[in-house]
Amino acid sequence: MNATMADALSESLSIDAFCFIPELVLCGSIVLLLLIRLIPRYDRWHMGWIALAAMAGVCVLSCVQWANPTLSSMRSVNLFGGMLIFDSFSIFLKIFLYSFVTLVVLLTMLTGIPDKEDSADFYCLLFGSTLGMSLMASSNHLLMVFISIEMASLPSYALAGFLKGRRQSSEAALKYVVYGGGASGVMLYGISLLAGSFHSGYLPTVLREISTGSSITDPVVVMGLTFLLAGIGFKLASVPFHFWCPDVFEGAAAEVGAFLSVASKGAALALLARIVMGMGGLAGSSDEFSIWSKATDYLVPVLSVFAVATTTFGNLAAYGQTNLKRLLAYSTIAHAGFMMMGLATLTHDGAG
Repeated sequence: MNATMADALSESLSIDAFCFIPELVLCGSIVLLLLIRLIPRYDRWHMGWIALAAMAGVCVLSCVQWANPTLSSMRSVNLFGGMLIFDSFSIFLKIFLYSFVTLVVLLTMLTGIPDKEDSADFYCLLFGSTLGMSLMASSNHLLMVFISIEMASLPSYALAGFLKGRRQSSEAALKYVVYGGGASGVMLYGISLLAGSFHSGYLPTVLREISTGSSITDPVVVMGLTFLLAGIGFKLASVPFHFWCPDVFEGAAAEVGAFLSVASKGAALALLARIVMGMGGLAGSSDEFSIWSKATDYLVPVLSVFAVATTTFGNLAAYGQTNLKRLLAYSTIAHAGFMMMGLATLTHDGAG
């Protein structure tokens, strides 16, 4: 059986790699930025133009995938043994993500942060976090959910403290690491509970069992879902997992704050959409809602309460702010609540 699975993986590897081209180019760009710094002649060059060209190329490749009639007919394809999924939803989120990061790279070149000495390190961290967020939008397995969130989070911790010699920047990175480490541990425990309960980490299988069976009332499953959603709520900065957001935004560079406020929220929202829509009746692809699951009776009020609380708190807390960065941080919290309202409907129109 293992030999058969290995043969199947080998046969599908070419298709998987073809669908995974933007991410492969992004990985190659990270390696290129690191290798260029080893050449003495170029070790003091600013890597902004190389980073800009690489990210723009990745964005163009994703747009080609969206427009390619052959790939557009592949409504939902599992990649790498089901660890990732390739569909129109993931491509759309990647185009959005890569387009925004291209603008962030351009912004860093205009502001001069980072400087020439640190430019390669900065863009490697930025691209690494972007790669993790891209995988978040395509995750199709509980293990990949955890790996992608960690890939997005760990470089973000370093980016938050990238301004050397500033106490606020170091404090922001420390707080981000502490909150992020706690959220990761809680989420990993929830993933282990879900995988153990259903004897599988394959996300469609887990969500189908939750939506069609009686396990939604099982305390172990409820605890696992709660911990998993808490980890995603940390990335989304939804109430009550928002405490890190204002402090990190205040201490980090404005360019990093812009990246975290948009890219991180978009990726987290995409992952949240996959999970809650799967439990709410998503069957097979991103636009087929075939059943009204048993989980819907629980999901709608829970998501609605968190969405309203996040929006209300984010807007009201912004009134008392005297720092512009903290004001924008509470703005991103409020916007996360507004976006969660669409998911709370558990309908195709709401997700759209």
